Amino acid sequence: MRKLKTTDVFAFARVIGASGIREEVTSFIKRLADQGELDPERVGIDTILMIVEALAAKKAEQNIYEALGPILEMEPKAVGEMPPSEFFGALKEIAKENDLESFFGSVSSFLGKS
Repeated sequence: MRKLKTTDVFAFARVIGASGIREEVTSFIKRLADQGELDPERVGIDTILMIVEALAAKKAEQNIYEALGPILEMEPKAVGEMPPSEFFGALKEIAKENDLESFFGSVSSFLGKS
């Protein structure tokens, strides 16, 4: 697994755009920031799960695999074939190893706060 980098901001922006939940994600991050509850693990996992739920509803789950593949250093198809426990463990590891408060704050700013 590698650290997050700038290209991931754009990958997640595409995922958020494809999911149609821009307002929900930015509102969620802003609400947590306003409450002083920007726990990086919580923000990261909750945001990714919100996106996964929206993508599943739109039958666009491939977008999340394509965004997470480079971070997990695997092909998107392999991300989709991970056992759920490994998938969620990987999400936790991403949250633990990266400054997700800053990362999602940057994504939120990039997308424009509500």
